[in-house]
Amino acid sequence: MKDQNHVQLRRLGGLAVLGVVMVLGVACGGSDSASTETNAPATTEGSVTSDPVENASNRDGQTIKVGVVNNDSLLPAFRIGAEVAIAAINAGGGINGAQIEVVSCAADASPEGSINCANQMIEENVAIAYTALDLGSDAAIPIYDEAGIPYITTNGWGTVQESNANSFILHAASSASFLGPLKTFKDLGLTKVGYVTDVNFAGTPYEAKLKNYAEILGLEVTPIYLDPASPDWTSAVANFKSQGIEAITGFLGEIQCIGLVSATTAVGFEGAVFASSCNLYLDVVPDLAVGTYNQADIWTTLAYDEAPAEVQARLDEYSANMTAGGHEALISGFAHVSYGGWMELQEILSAIPNDQEVNGESVKATIVSQVFPGYFGPDLHCGEALWADSPSACHASIAVFQIEKAADGRLIRKLYSDFADNSALVNGE
Repeated sequence: MKDQNHVQLRRLGGLAVLGVVMVLGVACGGSDSASTETNAPATTEGSVTSDPVENASNRDGQTIKVGVVNNDSLLPAFRIGAEVAIAAINAGGGINGAQIEVVSCAADASPEGSINCANQMIEENVAIAYTALDLGSDAAIPIYDEAGIPYITTNGWGTVQESNANSFILHAASSASFLGPLKTFKDLGLTKVGYVTDVNFAGTPYEAKLKNYAEILGLEVTPIYLDPASPDWTSAVANFKSQGIEAITGFLGEIQCIGLVSATTAVGFEGAVFASSCNLYLDVVPDLAVGTYNQADIWTTLAYDEAPAEVQARLDEYSANMTAGGHEALISGFAHVSYGGWMELQEILSAIPNDQEVNGESVKATIVSQVFPGYFGPDLHCGEALWADSPSACHASIAVFQIEKAADGRLIRKLYSDFADNSALVNGE
């Protein structure tokens, strides 16, 4: 889909790491040295596992103020998806009658920008700080902690928030995306894996994670780190081919996926190619994309035909609301991530007893009190620490797709493996 998101990604060019973060939900540039609590969110004893209890609509006349932070200069679609969802929620009666008021802040991906937004949220006394996309957000976590404002996002944008008691990542742990390609190769019976990236994470926790997961799965992984200023994907793939590598993946964003997939064709690599969670390469090199694998932690419009009927209905409603809001060009981009996140937050906020104020304390108590239904993907088990190294994540499941060409010439994502929680593989269970 050649939407506005994709145009912006082309313009980002050298900011390759952004694609990695947005597509994989892998934390980038986080710091473990921030002075913040690093325990998992507390799980309430005897948590309810049924659908959330419905409250009567007796918040009429109330307003719930929420923060929405986004790196607008990078991908405004993340913010737009949230705003379209909130508008739909308000039009449908709000949160048990209360209307949601949005306090927006455009961060600039720097720690200083994220801190400025956090201070604004405190001044505005928001109930929650929802971050759509903010690559500097780890710097703001201690500020939200001190203020008692829960930090909520759909994907982890830093290592601090992934293990912070005041942070809730509604969708899959970043490590689930990290493991997904390796588990797929294992299932395919492939053991010699090439791992290529133009983000040099040698000596970082990500390198240790890659080695650990490879050892657990019995894979022999060979990494190649490319020069980010001038990445030579063809040379890397040729190197892998000469070593008898059977499958290739990497720490990849949209631009990097195009480079990798193009290179595998150029050198005649015939093994399995896993193009992360990328979308853009399906438009740019569609003929080369056939047969590749990719993954997602929620159902998307690009896998509409494979989704369950109830999810298809939600995707239809999402598309209709985006179109009505004048954002039809963004439907197949990243807007659906925040849209689905806010539909999940609607369930969470609606479950707060109506005799309680909607504030940081009541939100945190409620979000861990029961299992909430996922909107485009798996249910949310916030506070259960499903993934050992990312306990703030509310689910741990990834679905894998293989790209095929339909009879009408369209590229389609065929489900290779349904949403699966592989956390037991790495949690020592």
